[in-house]
Amino acid sequence: MTDDRDATDPDPPSHPDPELRDGIDPQSRARALQSLLTEQGILSTDAVDEVIATYEGDVGPMNGARVVARAWTDPEYREWLLEDGIEAVADLDISVNDEVMELRVIENTADTHNVVVCTLCSCYPWAVLGLPPTWYKSPAYRSRVVDEPRALLREEFDTDLDDSVDVEVWDSNSEVRYMVLPQRPEGTEDMDEAELAELVSRNAMIGVERLGDGGAIASDGGARAADAGGANAGPEAAGADATAEVDTAGKPVPRADADGPTFAEPWMARSFALAVALTDEDDPGRTWDDFQSELVAELDANPGAEDGSDADYYGAWLAALERFLTDRDVVDADAFAARASAFAGGERNAHEFVEGDPHAHADRLPEGHADGAHHHHGDGDDHGHHHGHEHGHDH
Repeated sequence: MTDDRDATDPDPPSHPDPELRDGIDPQSRARALQSLLTEQGILSTDAVDEVIATYEGDVGPMNGARVVARAWTDPEYREWLLEDGIEAVADLDISVNDEVMELRVIENTADTHNVVVCTLCSCYPWAVLGLPPTWYKSPAYRSRVVDEPRALLREEFDTDLDDSVDVEVWDSNSEVRYMVLPQRPEGTEDMDEAELAELVSRNAMIGVERLGDGGAIASDGGARAADAGGANAGPEAAGADATAEVDTAGKPVPRADADGPTFAEPWMARSFALAVALTDEDDPGRTWDDFQSELVAELDANPGAEDGSDADYYGAWLAALERFLTDRDVVDADAFAARASAFAGGERNAHEFVEGDPHAHADRLPEGHADGAHHHHGDGDDHGHHHGHEHGHDH
């Protein structure tokens, strides 16, 4: 899709040189953006670090696991959760911005299994589930779960549902995020809330797994991760090479478990955090939906980005951020190109925009869409589609 503004605007925005992406490494480009924004006083390094720390340490599937465990042990809380997800999770000190989105919790029963997707992009309830797994963003998952959910669940996640169980597919969007409330496993009557939370997996809260008996283990990167390979299990995971392992030095990796890195490399964290810190719902033209539109366009232009490694995905994120900022004259395209080249050539380094930190801590990872579409699948995957999709938050 062409940008009509370039044909009609007497002073059209200057875009980053496409060759810049190929000629300069993403770390230097991300550093260049942050240094220019910091110099202009648009944001601080502390704001960027705070976003990274939040999504590395404070946001993750354990939040959702606590919510599920409370619902299993407290019938009144369960009803509250199903009626008003945002207010209910807030009772556990989990914050969801109700001005941006609604959180709907849907309950599995003996007769119904629910599964969540975002068919447009990768909208996801970050506050309760953390950042989305790589497979959730893939075109393979996003299409197959709507067209043939039973086959997908069986073949890719070893979740084999009886024909008597209806499958409901819930499509997240810019205004609504969905989370599944799994059934409580049998044999857990004597477990307390903390012990129950240990059994809850991220995949069960997405709906690609159905929790088993009381000895079930969250082997897919949930609250308790048992193996690295299971975390990225999903479409096209079979035959994945060694780069899927968390401890593969120097290579971008998918998030492998609850204890593994949310961001495989610092530039990925920086690119993500810059977008989150910069968007402003009170500033027309710089809202999250504005950035999301750029990101969706970038992913559409480079379909392999969603289906590939985190480096491909966050590479698209960084490219979208560059266009988002230069199109709006927040950052001058020529100044950006020059600054990125300076970082790449070693003429500049991150020290200069990290106040008081001679070791450039910004390059160290911290330790430690209208109503959504709903797809009903009864026996044999017969289904109807109900779409109300807009570009969403929560990539």
